[in-house]
Amino acid sequence: MAQAVPSYTMSCFKLPNKLCDELTGLVRQFWWGQVRDEKKLAWMSWEKMCLPKERGGLGFRDLKTFNLALLAKQGWRLQKNSSSLFYHVYKAKYFPGCDFMDAELGGKPSYAWRSIHAAQALMRRGLKWQVGNGENIRIWRDKWLPTPKTYKVVTLERGNILLTMVCDLIDNESKEWKVDVVRQNFLAQDVEAILSIPLSVNGARDKIVWAKNRNGRFSVRSAYKVAKEDSLGVR
Repeated sequence: MAQAVPSYTMSCFKLPNKLCDELTGLVRQFWWGQVRDEKKLAWMSWEKMCLPKERGGLGFRDLKTFNLALLAKQGWRLQKNSSSLFYHVYKAKYFPGCDFMDAELGGKPSYAWRSIHAAQALMRRGLKWQVGNGENIRIWRDKWLPTPKTYKVVTLERGNILLTMVCDLIDNESKEWKVDVVRQNFLAQDVEAILSIPLSVNGARDKIVWAKNRNGRFSVRSAYKVAKEDSLGVR
């Protein structure tokens, strides 16, 4: 039955929902021992079988969700691997003036681009900034704190505050946080989170990492988990 799941195709294209349902039907028939038109009782709903084991399911893969996780891997490559031919071709055609995460679908997109673009929302759920010099990170909009629920500041932005980028909170000479500025403008929980972030003495550039893995690297497994939590309404 492994041949019933076209993993390579799913990593390049978003399969139609009808096709995913047909493939799921084949897997279900195999699992419950059905032969041709024979009907056997399914002792558990497919939705329940696709739940993680820690949530009472059997951990079967939901094909639509797995498809998105595989496509997110291509999105990760477009976001991080700027030296590949794949990156240069797609950037020139679909997002010449920005990066993948800010790219729009555009007019008359190819089916491959439409498929990869469909995983953009999933990518946003799993990406965050790792603070370097703070020049590229927007304080109030971007995800950059070590707080797993949102990775964002909870302090509300005030119009009279001239703080926009994270570099506004860093002393250029000492390469340390401006503790007084941070304490004056953020709630206590944000203050604790911000000051806990180590800063580079060399002023390294900010970089985007995959927040769902400790090593900051993307994995299909973690992306599938994020997508599954989305479908279950888990945050």
